[in-house]
Amino acid sequence: MPTDEASRTIEVEAALEDVLATIRDVETTPDWVTEILEVELLEEYEDGLPATARITATAPVGTDEYTLEYEHSDSGMTWSLVKGKLQTGQDATYTLRSLGDDLTEVTFALRISHHLPLPGFIRQRVIRGLVDSNVTGLKAYLEAEPEPDPDE
Repeated sequence: MPTDEASRTIEVEAALEDVLATIRDVETTPDWVTEILEVELLEEYEDGLPATARITATAPVGTDEYTLEYEHSDSGMTWSLVKGKLQTGQDATYTLRSLGDDLTEVTFALRISHHLPLPGFIRQRVIRGLVDSNVTGLKAYLEAEPEPDPDE
């Protein structure tokens, strides 16, 4: 069973609390990760943080559907695959580090296991693309200029 992994670290011009709130708001992930088509929150912890969610995502071999279980800390979030259609495993970690009032270092690490008969160089290109899409999408989403209020 092939297992592929990649990670990337970037700086985001946003406070750690804002970055953390964004990644924890799993239902808005399709707004900033192009491969994620839909997220359905299934369970929350007592404090309101996401516990499990069902994801529909695009993949090079078609559409994938899977369920993730989340764990939270003051400086990030991790998840693991509970059940998957194409994947047999998925583990990911967002690790955040404050670099100042409005600057946060974001490291995203992703590991995916599956039974797909794809050459290694294609699998590596795909997983690096997924990691890049996550971090660059998060950065663009958080650093976007707000739309002007037409009532002002």
